[in-house]
Amino acid sequence: MEQARMEQTMSRRKLLAAMGMAGAAAALGGTAFGSAQGKGQQTVSGAVYGGNGGCSRCVEPATIAQIRSWTTPAADDVYYVTDAGQEGLFVYDAADTVSADNTGTILVSASGARYRRTFDGAANVKWFGAKGDGVADDTNAIQLAIDSYSNVYFPPGDYKIGNPLFLRDRSCIRGTRSAKIFMESNPTGINMLNAKDKRSITIDGLSIEGVTGAGVSFPPAGVIDGQGVTLAIYGCKDVLVTNCYFTRNGEGSGNIYISKCKDVIVSNNMIEKSENGICLDNWYGEDATPGGTHCENITIADNVISDMGGRGIAADLMENAARHSNLTIVGNTIRAAAWAGIQVNARGAAIVGNMVDGKRDSGISTVGGQQSLPTYYGFLSNLGCSNLHLADNVFTEIYQYCVKITRGSNVSIAGNRLSFAVSYINRSTLQVVNIHSSAFKMILMDWNPGTSVPPLTIAIDNNIMENDRSPADNQPASDLIYLNDYSDDTAIASEANFQVTNNSMRSKAFGNVIQLYKVNNQKRGRMVISGNNIASPANRGNGVVALRLEELYVENNCIAGVGTGIVMGPVGTILSQGNTIRNYLSAYKFSLGDLNAEIDRLAVGDTIIGNPGANMYVFNGAAPNSYVVTSSNGAGMKFVDVDLDKVKGTYYPARLVYDQASDTAPTAGRWAVGDKVTIRSATPGGYAAFVCVTAGNPGVWKRFGAIES
Repeated sequence: MEQARMEQTMSRRKLLAAMGMAGAAAALGGTAFGSAQGKGQQTVSGAVYGGNGGCSRCVEPATIAQIRSWTTPAADDVYYVTDAGQEGLFVYDAADTVSADNTGTILVSASGARYRRTFDGAANVKWFGAKGDGVADDTNAIQLAIDSYSNVYFPPGDYKIGNPLFLRDRSCIRGTRSAKIFMESNPTGINMLNAKDKRSITIDGLSIEGVTGAGVSFPPAGVIDGQGVTLAIYGCKDVLVTNCYFTRNGEGSGNIYISKCKDVIVSNNMIEKSENGICLDNWYGEDATPGGTHCENITIADNVISDMGGRGIAADLMENAARHSNLTIVGNTIRAAAWAGIQVNARGAAIVGNMVDGKRDSGISTVGGQQSLPTYYGFLSNLGCSNLHLADNVFTEIYQYCVKITRGSNVSIAGNRLSFAVSYINRSTLQVVNIHSSAFKMILMDWNPGTSVPPLTIAIDNNIMENDRSPADNQPASDLIYLNDYSDDTAIASEANFQVTNNSMRSKAFGNVIQLYKVNNQKRGRMVISGNNIASPANRGNGVVALRLEELYVENNCIAGVGTGIVMGPVGTILSQGNTIRNYLSAYKFSLGDLNAEIDRLAVGDTIIGNPGANMYVFNGAAPNSYVVTSSNGAGMKFVDVDLDKVKGTYYPARLVYDQASDTAPTAGRWAVGDKVTIRSATPGGYAAFVCVTAGNPGVWKRFGAIES
């Protein structure tokens, strides 16, 4: 029998000569399955096996079982394995006496001879015995393929596993998204695909489906496979996860879970119907405490994440302080995440060009439950962050906070578009429920008591904010930008530099549009509010509220449709100029007890348009305030009356009422030198305005600005 087998074979040299160059490439180069594709369909033409005359004995067909049964190797022979799904060319390797039989690339005969598969590119997982039929348990075959060869290809099919799979160094596993790895049940909450302390990992083009409702929360200490996530990567470097589809991870955990890794790219994946999408943290699984290293140089780009019961993208949920560094989250689309679209606590992060759509009332069912409330947070940083750039994102249909950042330091929020959800559908009653709560903010930044992180520079620039919620007259409205410093730390307050510039803010009703609140009573820090466009039809709320600063600059804002335009409290120096305030109830309000003690320098040069309603004052000092009173000039405009002897370094007001001009000089109110009121009926040869030359009540006024005849 052995002799007959040997007589039917020929040397590889003769084989190549008989087949020619093209035939050799087909037989030995893996062209039939594609050298780059690794599909393993290495068929040899009928001419090779006979039937066309000549070269009928070039290659001997054999099954894997037959090769394993041979007792005498034939040197330099070529064999074609015919087992379905495992077809391919094998050659005897006389130099190999130690390699183990792995079914896929190495076969060991009864004589101990090693037969090695001849191919280029990736190894087909089916060569190792995986069926991909959705019925057979392929766990062992897949693990064998990963252990045996670094580059493994999954052809289309449904690969059922019952136990976790573990990648090795330089593992590359690929598919075409038509290859699905799945579990029918996961009672102990195991991780499906794992990499621990590995280097150079690639996962490309696979579909990985977990089990809804399985698993526990983020990794408990001492258990590396207790999270029930679809892909778990621990302590790895140089990782690429791309073009994959993930769904149905364990409840309370993440689809892609990355812990203490460096140089990771997660891109162009689709993730849906799970608890969390992509998660980073510092737990190492079996470590008793987090620490040591952290996630560094992580890029999460161009993924589509939808129907999450928790968060779309989450970084550092278990630590008390931000540890991750150099995160880039760019171009992702996140829809219907119950808790937060993006949650990040990090030192150095760019969150750019993402779309977070919070709407969850279109029949979505997630492992997070059947709630239909919109996404609570568009972007959330609840444990601290520094050097954060949040730019060009869209956060729409958000329930509570479009952006919430706690203990942020050196933060820029620029070029984003933010909007609240106005309603949702109650799943129980299928009724539309309108949202009116005023407890929520479009942008909230706060610094808690005991924080050790100074704000340093906080820049909120060029954002578009829209609030279409419609509270009734007796219902308070939401704030748009709320900066809340509860730290009560003088040193931290002294280092604060707030900039709110060039934003467009529209609301059907305002609470506070831009507010800085500080617990620390000392006048520390600096704030610039400039170039903002604030508009509402409701004449409610406050346009700008700022107090307890060393310097406050409110310049070139257009404020329309508010209750009070600008509210100022204890500040060292206040400069309010170039602002246009119209459709108001009160243009200004001073929240002061003692103007002399609480404001050092005050300069106002704004344009006030419109006639206030009855009993409403342009300037409304908070009582008790003996230094700010009200008076009228008879033209319907209300002015501030300041006891100039009580105010240090102040001229007030100046250039206030160009559209409320009069044909006579003011006869009431206390005025400062340089105050001007234009003449309503200016004529050729006359004058343009009156100017106050001696302060007083009403002071001494002279005409100025001669007009040519």
